[in-house]
This record gives sequence, structure tokens and C-alpha cells, in this order.
Amino acid sequence: MDLHTAERQLQAAQRAADVESLDALLHPQVVGAGPDGTVFTKEDDLESYRSGALRITNLVEESLDVQEDGETGMTRTVAAVDAVQGGAVMSARLRYTRLWVREDGNWRVLAATFVPV
Repeated sequence: MDLHTAERQLQAAQRAADVESLDALLHPQVVGAGPDGTVFTKEDDLESYRSGALRITNLVEESLDVQEDGETGMTRTVAAVDAVQGGAVMSARLRYTRLWVREDGNWRVLAATFVPV
């Protein structure tokens, strides 16, 4: 699978709250940072979907830039996102930047940030 496909699979898993697919696409040591500076781990992210604390109701990709260099790569995505987080409805246009590593032929997110655009 190429990195472009991996990014699209990640977005589909987020939309569907597919914890099994997210687990496969996130590196065990992934660290993410949100727009307020909050840092989260893989387990934090998976638990937010598993518990329903985060439910993405709509995610529409506006742009996607993919860079690959051997066993590492980066994706930069701008998306319009509607979600329910902690019971609060939110809508935002977000820029996601993800660092990916390829292990055994599979791309996995090692680091991620997202900020409002």
C-alpha cells in the first residue's frame, strides 16, 4: 500500500470510529498534539473513539500532500470536520500533519498534529 492510500484509510477509520483499523494504522509509540497543545498517545486516541467521547460525523478532505522518502513519509491534509467531542458539537477546518513510518510494508503514523486553518 502506498502512503496516499494509507492516509485515506486512516480518514475512513476516523469517520467510522473503526478502532481496529485505527489500531493497525497507528504506531504503538505514536504521539499527537492538538490545537490547544494537548498531547495524546495511541491509547488516548483509541479510547476516545472506543468510548464515544469523540465521534466524527463528517470529514471532507480538501487537499492532500504526500511525501515519501524510503521508510518514512509525511502527509499534510486540510479537511472540513464536523464532530461531537465530549458532548459538544464542533465544526472546523483543520490541517493535519502526520509523520509515517513503514514497517514490514505497512505505513503507520508515528507523530501527528492538527490545527485550525
